[in-house]
Amino acid sequence: MDQKTNSLQKKRSSLFSTEKPVNPLIRAYLLIYNGALAVGWTVILYETLKNVLTYRSLKDLRECYGLWKSVEVPLKIYQTAAFMEVLHAALGLVRSNAMIVFIQIISRVFLVWGVVNYISYAQLTPGLLIAVTCWSITEIIRYSYYALNLFNSSPSWLTYCRYTFFIVLYPLGVVGELWTISKGMSSIYSQPHRNHYSILLPNKYNFGLDYFYLLCIVVSAYIFNLIG
Repeated sequence: MDQKTNSLQKKRSSLFSTEKPVNPLIRAYLLIYNGALAVGWTVILYETLKNVLTYRSLKDLRECYGLWKSVEVPLKIYQTAAFMEVLHAALGLVRSNAMIVFIQIISRVFLVWGVVNYISYAQLTPGLLIAVTCWSITEIIRYSYYALNLFNSSPSWLTYCRYTFFIVLYPLGVVGELWTISKGMSSIYSQPHRNHYSILLPNKYNFGLDYFYLLCIVVSAYIFNLIG
């Protein structure tokens, strides 16, 4: 009787299941994508730790000398590659909302390209070290989980890490991001520096942008997101 009941339940679950079989080509692509990013973030974490081990004083740690130079290229590549996840969601390759994924990614990409890469002073802060370390650990876990879960073979300890580590890593990462942005803001607050990083009027496009105030808006968005 139990066997018949179980058999009937399986048939009913398969009949009403909303999951579609994953195309082998799509699965292979997602495996390569997630695997590559897991490896990439491992490289970033390794370079970060290797650089920190060279510090010999609190001053070195306070200004994180050489950190950006060590991680700049892989960080730009693998953080920007996360935009592919928006495309994956939009095309239905994964079950995610494309707009939510975009919102989750854009703040990090902006920090890399619009703050640290654009304002060199923002490279010299422990905030960058905190942010990059938290990002790396989070993404190594996340992409490894995604890759293995394509074959339903994610070990229990990795699943546990995937759904618990963010409780600590997410707020720490936000602290690092805001610290880095504040370093950039303080360094361009004076008018001569602000003019260098801003778009001044008049110009042929009739468009102006005060970069300091743009960063104020970004910080406000962080606060709004945390409160909301």
